[in-house]
Amino acid sequence: MMDRLISLVATAMALDGRLVARSAKRNAIVSVILVFLFLSAFVSGVAALAIYLAERLGPLGAALTIAIASLALALFVLAYGMMMNRMERRRFRAAKYATEDMLQSVAGVVPTIIREKPISGMGAVAALAFVMMRAYQKK
Repeated sequence: MMDRLISLVATAMALDGRLVARSAKRNAIVSVILVFLFLSAFVSGVAALAIYLAERLGPLGAALTIAIASLALALFVLAYGMMMNRMERRRFRAAKYATEDMLQSVAGVVPTIIREKPISGMGAVAALAFVMMRAYQKK
């Protein structure tokens, strides 16, 4: 049990907020550039499709075909997004319950550790207090 607590403390102390922020900023810039490029490619493709369909079906047929295809694609993306959100909510709820169970089990073990090994128990409590203090200072 103590090994898991030490592992948890080491993981919490190893996180560097600057690296996470730099990575998030880089990903945001790349995402904006990619959205712009994909959007321009999509608009060009729709324009080319409209020209091709206008020759075959006429202007009204081309416009209706593109509108129906866009609506079908939008509905598919909407359904996919709703499914992903539902799955993420389920995962978040499961992780929340697992974290609560872990904290309750750690809180239940602390008196036993202090009773059996007072020095090690106080060291573990001090380490946990230190980690909690660092976590609240980073916010």
